[in-house]
Amino acid sequence: MKKYNLILFFLMVSMFASAQTIEKTYHFCQPNVSHIEGYDQIQFTGCMQSALAGQPSLPWQSVSLMLPQGTEAVAIEVELSDFQTMEGRYSLYPYQSALTYSNPVRKQFEKDETLYASKSAYPAQAYGKLSTQYLNGVGFAFSAFSPVQYVPSTGEVRYATKATVRISTAAAKADQSRKLWLTGDNAQRAQRLAQNPEMLQSYNTRGRSVGGYDLLVVTKQQYVSSFDEYVSFYQARGLRTRVVDLETIISTAEGSDNAERLRNYIIQEYEENGIQMVNLGGDVPSIPYRGFYCDVLSQGDHMTDNGIPADMYYACLDGTWNDNNNNRWGEIGEDDLLPELGIGRMCFSNQTELDNMLHKTFSYQAEPVLGEFRKVIMGGEHLYDNPMSNGSQYLELLIGTHDDNGYTTIGIPEDYDFTRLYEEEGNWSGTLLRNAINQGSQYVHHDGHANTNYVAGWVNSNITDNAFSGVNGVDHNYTFFHTSGCICGDFSDDCILERMTKIANFAVATFGNSRYGWFNEGQTEGPAIHLHRETEDAYFNDRIPYGGMALREAKIATAPWVNAPGQWEEGALRWNFYDLNMMGDVAVSAWHDEPFTPNVNFVNNPTKEIPSLDINVTNDEGQGLKNFRCALFDGDDMLGVAYTDENGNATLLFDEPVELTSSTNLIVTGCDAWPQTINMDPTSTVENAMCNVNIYPNPNKGQFSISLPEEDCDIVVVNSLGQTVHHTTAHGLTTLSLESMSEGMYFVTVKSATSVSTLKFVKE
Repeated sequence: MKKYNLILFFLMVSMFASAQTIEKTYHFCQPNVSHIEGYDQIQFTGCMQSALAGQPSLPWQSVSLMLPQGTEAVAIEVELSDFQTMEGRYSLYPYQSALTYSNPVRKQFEKDETLYASKSAYPAQAYGKLSTQYLNGVGFAFSAFSPVQYVPSTGEVRYATKATVRISTAAAKADQSRKLWLTGDNAQRAQRLAQNPEMLQSYNTRGRSVGGYDLLVVTKQQYVSSFDEYVSFYQARGLRTRVVDLETIISTAEGSDNAERLRNYIIQEYEENGIQMVNLGGDVPSIPYRGFYCDVLSQGDHMTDNGIPADMYYACLDGTWNDNNNNRWGEIGEDDLLPELGIGRMCFSNQTELDNMLHKTFSYQAEPVLGEFRKVIMGGEHLYDNPMSNGSQYLELLIGTHDDNGYTTIGIPEDYDFTRLYEEEGNWSGTLLRNAINQGSQYVHHDGHANTNYVAGWVNSNITDNAFSGVNGVDHNYTFFHTSGCICGDFSDDCILERMTKIANFAVATFGNSRYGWFNEGQTEGPAIHLHRETEDAYFNDRIPYGGMALREAKIATAPWVNAPGQWEEGALRWNFYDLNMMGDVAVSAWHDEPFTPNVNFVNNPTKEIPSLDINVTNDEGQGLKNFRCALFDGDDMLGVAYTDENGNATLLFDEPVELTSSTNLIVTGCDAWPQTINMDPTSTVENAMCNVNIYPNPNKGQFSISLPEEDCDIVVVNSLGQTVHHTTAHGLTTLSLESMSEGMYFVTVKSATSVSTLKFVKE
């Protein structure tokens, strides 16, 4: 009996410890009032307009609160106070259903006349659905509330200047401890998502500070050896990479079908090795996919799909996505909205297509055509007449800083060189877009109509090497293509976006919808453009280089809105959240500006044995560079990794002191920068100074001169894959003859007794 009481006591203590209440106070200042179609809209900074179709559109504040470790959210209380009544009478805009790009015709103007005649305060409940989501093992409570109260019959509007949200928690039903990886930038990502980032300090990290590897490639057995060069390429950039054949996974992993077996294997590799990205190497049916369920109520009609191709099934690793086993994957309450991993799919069906993709991936990153990375093409089509809706009004939100519609994004710099092909201006056609792309571009953004075999004025037969002969990686760079159109990204079929990546020219990667793209007519908010804006913010604000990780960031930033009132019932944002996929290599880094060499400085001169390593990464103007990955290796073993903060500072913390040897290298990578590899042998890093060396001519035919210090220097020449092609010792003015090397970009590392420097040259 005493033993039973003791167990009961500990259970009660555990329940008490886990049952906590989180509280957050929000403040609201004087709102702005805008007008749309003869109605009013009340707008607060940081609040998104939403409602059920036909009901008054209100501003909603998202709730994204980090939960104590080991808990889940069970109840929400919203206390509104300190109300202010606005002068005058208001007729708030009836929220209209989202429309698809494929069928943008409004059948009727939706307005709930009964509600608009009501004398009761609206909304009847100030807050929306409460859900618990997990990101890399960190729990979050998501919800939304409106500070506005509206009496439709009188037009009275009042708003709370203060709102206190209380989240009640209980012990989590599922143990998330094996998914708790706060290494790399995961901790920073969790803090950016949280409105109470200080909560992360209470989390207990797992024993290892560094996972086993970073990038997993899954492909059919016949293609495994074709990825050998891929592995070398990314290993030289500090990403530990493994290739595993699908046949082995299917034969060893558990699951009811091949998609579940593959997902369970990915979960295993994430939990045990802390992987960050997965590259699915193959088209359907070679690499299986999971079809998600979503239902959208649009203009009184239900639009339902039970098979939305969604590779986020392999990136969002919590739960099963189908708890009730009813063959509807991704129903509300069974979803996982926060991806642990970046995901991409290389949609090849044969060796030639794979070779094309790999060549474009390597060439684009290692040997880019300089001088055109500030060129951007915007292609916007006419969408709808009454009210007037054009793709251009959405695309312009990708440029500069915008706080439209309740969230802030920092996109493409305004001083970039834009080619605007907008239908309402009379300069839009598929031919004009193709011609512009053939003149070179950093990125192509499209907003308009599409289908499986049609996008941007092109059909499948238009996607040929001859049609895009200028985009060959030599005359002009391969490019990225992102569209909000419908179904053109349906990789379960032979879709047009994957064709762009399969041919030898044109796209190195594409982003698009496997089913409908959705927009809100007459406004500048819509599900598709929401995710598009957040993708550009991931690149230009968060400075995330990898394409698949930028898409992951876009979905994380959008996740708190998916269940907002007016969203989760109708499902349009959820639909686009599911069906936006990346076709191409998950780890390919888009150039968003001209490549440069970052300066890597050590706060303290490294000695032979170090407990930690403080690094500062700057540009030539001395400005700190954000989100640069600093990884320390001993041979192929990673000893530590950290990401720079806003000031360019990073600290590598090791599980135990590290002894620096001749095989210890620091690899520094980041957005728009040439990768830097610095040997950390303490005998060659006594001073943190760069050798005063120069190469000329550059470019050259393989014979060039290099000016060296008068002391003996170790010279190592590596190709764009990180492979050593020449090694010698010299001093003073030296001529190297390397005519036998193939054309391309090379890196020369010069090490003297006191300094080290890396330069690049091009062999023509």
